[in-house]
Amino acid sequence: MKKQTLKSKSGANSRERLLEAAVDVFGKYGFEAATTRMIAKGAGVNIATIPYYFNGKDGLYHAAVTHIIERIESRAGSTFQQMATLALNQNLSREEALDALENLLGTITSIMVGSSEGPRAARIILREQMDPSSTYDIIFARIMSPIIDAISAFLTVMLGSIPPRTAKLRAVAIIGQIMAFRVARETVLRSIGLEGYTQEEAEEIRGVILEHTRGLIEALSRKKAI
Repeated sequence: MKKQTLKSKSGANSRERLLEAAVDVFGKYGFEAATTRMIAKGAGVNIATIPYYFNGKDGLYHAAVTHIIERIESRAGSTFQQMATLALNQNLSREEALDALENLLGTITSIMVGSSEGPRAARIILREQMDPSSTYDIIFARIMSPIIDAISAFLTVMLGSIPPRTAKLRAVAIIGQIMAFRVARETVLRSIGLEGYTQEEAEEIRGVILEHTRGLIEALSRKKAI
């Protein structure tokens, strides 16, 4: 029984190492250029473990993307659940909608800019944005679509009746503020002289994003009132 338990733990550890290595290799080289040999070497396991656990390269890529999404969901904690609940609340006040929006944007910024997971997750997610595979369905269904729908719902509460298409366009533009700091990281570091998104720098970026968002909502509210 003890030997079986040790074997089971060893297998789980090998699978986890493969997933971690796959995230890095697929993110750096893309699906086509990445090889299972690279991933096995990065994980420190025999290449035969890939078909054993994942039924080949396609299965490993699917599992790696799912692994990223689960890590994001784990870091987001209850924020995503609260976001979904509030977005469906027909009696949500303007102040509650703004608080929910700021909480959501702050959480996304912390993950994408202020955490070690940010660069690893962004590489694959951005590759899938530019050249989507069937695996992008996972990213869209579990992360992108719920976030866009929620922000759209919050904007509708704060700005009154606006076309759903316009609300979603504005939601994407708001999220784009965060993604810019990840996609253009090197430009940001060189032009401003940042160290590489320390905790203090990430908090500064978060403050700017929230300030810009409040300013946008205030400007749109004034425009609608005219």
